[in-house]
Amino acid sequence: MCSDSEPSNLALDSPCSDDHLAILAKDLTAWEKVACALGLSGADVEEIDLSYKSLPRKRIKMLMKWKKKYKENATYQRLIVTFNRLERCDMAERVREVSTTPSFEGVHHSSPFADHLKTWYTHTDPNANLWPLIRRGKFCKLAIVSVNLKKIVPIDLSNIFDASDFKKELNEKKVILIGGAPGSGKSALLWYMCQKWASGEMFQEFSLVIYIKLSEYSTIQSPCSIADILPCSSKIKNGACDEIEADDGKGILFLLDGWDELPKSLQENSIFKDIITSSPKHSLLLSTVVVTSRCMSSDELHGSATSRLETLGFADQEVKECIMDITGNEEAAHALMEALESRPSLLNSCHLPLHAIIITHMFKTKKNNLPTTLLETFKLLILNCIQRHVIKKEPGRVMDHEEIDTIERLPIQLQASFYSLSELAFHGLLEDKILFSKEELKSIPDTLSLLFGIKLHEETGLKTKYAFLHQSIQELLAAIHMSRMPPDDQLDCFLTLYDQERFHGLIQFYAGVTSLKLVETVRILTYGILCCASTFNKYEAIPAFLCSRTMKKNLLSQLATLGWNTENFDSTFESGVHVLLGNKPAEPANETTVLSLCAGNEKHSSAKSMDTSFKGLGKDTSSTAYSCGKQLRLLANCLYEANNPALYEQLVKFELAIFNVPLSPSDCLSLGYLIARSHDKYVSLFGCELSSNCIKSFKQGLGESSCIGELTIIDPSFDEQTIKYLSELIIRNSNITMLSLSFCNLEHNGLAYILNASKGCPIQKLQLTTSNVQVDDSNGPVLQEFIVGMPSLEALDLASNLLMGDIGARYIGQALKYTNSLRTLNLSQCGITSDGIMPLCESLEMNTSLTDLDLSCNNISNDGINYLSQSLTSNHALIMLKIKNCQFTEHGIKSLARMLFQNTTIATILWDGNVMMSNEELKQMLEQCGLLTPSVAAVMLSCAFS
Repeated sequence: MCSDSEPSNLALDSPCSDDHLAILAKDLTAWEKVACALGLSGADVEEIDLSYKSLPRKRIKMLMKWKKKYKENATYQRLIVTFNRLERCDMAERVREVSTTPSFEGVHHSSPFADHLKTWYTHTDPNANLWPLIRRGKFCKLAIVSVNLKKIVPIDLSNIFDASDFKKELNEKKVILIGGAPGSGKSALLWYMCQKWASGEMFQEFSLVIYIKLSEYSTIQSPCSIADILPCSSKIKNGACDEIEADDGKGILFLLDGWDELPKSLQENSIFKDIITSSPKHSLLLSTVVVTSRCMSSDELHGSATSRLETLGFADQEVKECIMDITGNEEAAHALMEALESRPSLLNSCHLPLHAIIITHMFKTKKNNLPTTLLETFKLLILNCIQRHVIKKEPGRVMDHEEIDTIERLPIQLQASFYSLSELAFHGLLEDKILFSKEELKSIPDTLSLLFGIKLHEETGLKTKYAFLHQSIQELLAAIHMSRMPPDDQLDCFLTLYDQERFHGLIQFYAGVTSLKLVETVRILTYGILCCASTFNKYEAIPAFLCSRTMKKNLLSQLATLGWNTENFDSTFESGVHVLLGNKPAEPANETTVLSLCAGNEKHSSAKSMDTSFKGLGKDTSSTAYSCGKQLRLLANCLYEANNPALYEQLVKFELAIFNVPLSPSDCLSLGYLIARSHDKYVSLFGCELSSNCIKSFKQGLGESSCIGELTIIDPSFDEQTIKYLSELIIRNSNITMLSLSFCNLEHNGLAYILNASKGCPIQKLQLTTSNVQVDDSNGPVLQEFIVGMPSLEALDLASNLLMGDIGARYIGQALKYTNSLRTLNLSQCGITSDGIMPLCESLEMNTSLTDLDLSCNNISNDGINYLSQSLTSNHALIMLKIKNCQFTEHGIKSLARMLFQNTTIATILWDGNVMMSNEELKQMLEQCGLLTPSVAAVMLSCAFS
């Protein structure tokens, strides 16, 4: 037994230090039991268990939570007493031992370098002009996701070091790579982390948090030591270096901001590369590193990263908060949100915080007016910069508003500078370059205030490099330069750049600048989204390929590799775009386009045929599926920016099918916008994890268009709010003829929502398979009224809804008495018994339209088969009856045979799974009953075994 009493000791009566708790956490077992003994609640334990993946992190977070909860009372003495009571004498002794060692926390946090960093982070706000939300503590609401898996996973900022897919111990190095588009908040995120550390609110497991802006070192030939990069004066550098390297970098967090802004030479050989890769040149093996970069410029870091995250910018709610914060006026914020919802391109861009801030300020300065497109927004921004530049160069000048009213008609004295800047922007993008030297600007007469200088440290002193005011300004200028090229060169550039994500901004602006008047660019763009086999609706295995004539040779050779007979395909390419059906080419469509978009992965069985086509076309199935949303958004935004109605005439038939690809609200907004402007739509979304905001955005993108012909959604993540938005979408799209909502968890209220919404549509087929449909006396009349009141309804599929039961069968039976349109009814596996069959049987005596009835996998028994046989004796419409696995015996077989003796309309009865009977045994039984006629034998023998 351990002793409960301990001699008084001043050291033991002091609060535990963070670094001592981290040491103790390594030896801790049964952390949940210890947590309860220390006074943490069950809710605290559950929160820790759910929030952190690795056991070491759970242990340390438990101890940190205990310290935070009990503050000054979280002492070494209390730990010793607790471990003694748990009979963990070894841990009690370990506490005594650790308490006598120097506290890493105390030494480092009081060092001159730590004090310098805290002062810097607390009193400096480099992002104040662009990030008003930081000071109000709202920045942590920005979306951060883990991209280690195909499925993106939201990450809370406090758990940023627990997002790794690797099992890392506390004393092992972690490298967190954070990617994101320009303006998505990478730099501001790191600075926010610095501020939270300095204030003591977060990241207290680190004794030092060192922020380094890499662009400031881009002109240093080769920084090779810690001293070269520390953000402090030479007076404290030596002590700081000793402090950092004293314990192999343990407890040190480096924040390296802007890997993509470093020259290639420094990415390959510098202290920054050594910090990330744990080079033996430096004693930093146990340091932790967070490095930011644009996604397309960080491939070489993937091998070193223990975790990859991405900043997505604002979620929908945070866009609204940002707008409210900047406008300071609820009425103005509401007006801006309404304007944005009618402009998908602008609303999508507002998820990038910098774009949201720029667009909001444009809205304010234009007196509550908003440009229609992102192109117009940044054109106005550039124009505003040039106007201010001219006034600044000529003080006192009053500028005529029409003097510089559009960048397409700049005064002749400004054109040379403007087009030279456009060329610089274009080649900079191609070279992945955002910083330019004075030498590169020598040939440009005037920068027109479109660039700003950045002071960079070099061995010889400070030097200045220049960057465009915003990445989107560089992309727009590059698009203008590209549009001035000869048409053939434009097409070559477009074909080279369109499928690389880092050029999507350029491509989108190019679409707006040119209105996509070169038809080949539209063909390249649509081909680039996805070309694969589709297995939906009335088509089976339709590989749809859209391409320009320039891609013909390459495409045909790859099709031949896949085993296609391409001998007669040459003539089909003369009109530019075609669909290939099997081995027979479709007829040329006179420059029209059949657009079939489909993404998939191997999770879905129907995607197997697609897998071959993807690989044959040089596409990786899973990666293509993962990027589908972004590609579709690019197409929608390009068409929106182009604002060219003639383009939509090319989308004669639009088939959209996406398998197992998580879609964001902004993706759905763009999809809706794209679908609304094509014709004869068939939309299938399989396992896309659609939230209520996704459906709402999809509805907004569709606008007032009533365009969807067939809608299929398979998504078990539906909740009631999602179903409400979907109901509104159905009401607006009054041309839906086929609606399939399988696996959508409709439950009780959802069924009523969907049926009421569908009343105004000419629905011919309604499929609600495995949708947890529940029918009782409150929503049963809605189902009955729907069937009776839908003269267009030909097929109703309610299979695999076990909670339908006899009540559901009763209301459907009542409806069948009054409908003469329903031809196919599937009630298999719906929990129906012989009692529920009776009202169905009564209606079958009167119904003259139903030709196909499926009652399989219901416990109908012999009684139910008797009722069914009697009613079908006078029915002369039914052709197909499926009653597999319905729990009846030979008695039921005889009842069916007697019915067939009088009913010659029924051509097929599928009754297998009930009675094991051979052909000979069945014939013998029918012959004994006097029922063995050729017509009865033809129907009944099909399910007996030979």
